[in-house]
Amino acid sequence: MPVYKVFTWNMQRGQSISRQDATIRERYQVLMDLVNWADFGFITEPGKDIRDNLNNFYLPHLQRHFCASQMFDNQTDASACRPVVYSKTAFSRIPPTTEEYISYLSGADQAYRYPAAGIVTLPQDDGQGNNELLLLSFHATSGYNANENCQAYFDSFYRFDTRKRDSPPIPLLWIVGGDFNCNAGRAIYMPASSTHQSDHILDGFFADQNGTNFQVTQMAAAQTWNQTNGGPGQFVIHAIVGPRGYVVNGNHLSDHCPVFAQLQIERLPEDVDMDTANIVTGKRKRRQSKRYY
Repeated sequence: MPVYKVFTWNMQRGQSISRQDATIRERYQVLMDLVNWADFGFITEPGKDIRDNLNNFYLPHLQRHFCASQMFDNQTDASACRPVVYSKTAFSRIPPTTEEYISYLSGADQAYRYPAAGIVTLPQDDGQGNNELLLLSFHATSGYNANENCQAYFDSFYRFDTRKRDSPPIPLLWIVGGDFNCNAGRAIYMPASSTHQSDHILDGFFADQNGTNFQVTQMAAAQTWNQTNGGPGQFVIHAIVGPRGYVVNGNHLSDHCPVFAQLQIERLPEDVDMDTANIVTGKRKRRQSKRYY
């Protein structure tokens, strides 16, 4: 069954291509390494130089498929926190901004943050005609209400279609990656160790399905991308002197360490109960499956 490599990184709007000093070169090299390794990527707070060059493919050695947040967000362009989603294969379509999972906002009233979204077509459907995977890059509200912001967003993926009474769920299969600013509960894949220099676990993935015959399973646990786990650099939390955060060759690249994982998406056997009325009630409502019961 297909196993997909995924990463997420909050780059804190650091420059990557505009000047050629050591920090910028290292930051760009790390981004290239992540993109070349992964099938899908979720970047929060990319630098303006990255955002400005997404559509014209003027990113040296990063000629890939990217999509940035499309919603008007009341942010200043030079310092905007606009998520970006990456796919190694071309997007089959970009969902309309009227979709609830795109129009959902986080951040302050004066500067909203909206997810970036793209859809790819899987090589095999689920036996019911569903073959689309939704990719979303999400940056949750910072501070004390991050958990509420995340929970409300993630819960929305399991809702029934409210346009018709007693209608089944809209079939949906998704991977959300980003800076959740909290540890947000079930169906969440986050490292066991800190991802932010404040010694908190903030970055990871939310992946599941609703109303399809797919199942999402974590095949390689989410980990921080540093030399301990096969990536470059160190993640420094308790430094008395010198830089903290994600440090490569002495250069501070971000307060956040990149996070990577591997997720399997498999078609379930035909004898699995696919009654869409069979919804398990719990912290979140979902169709009964092997993983959640």
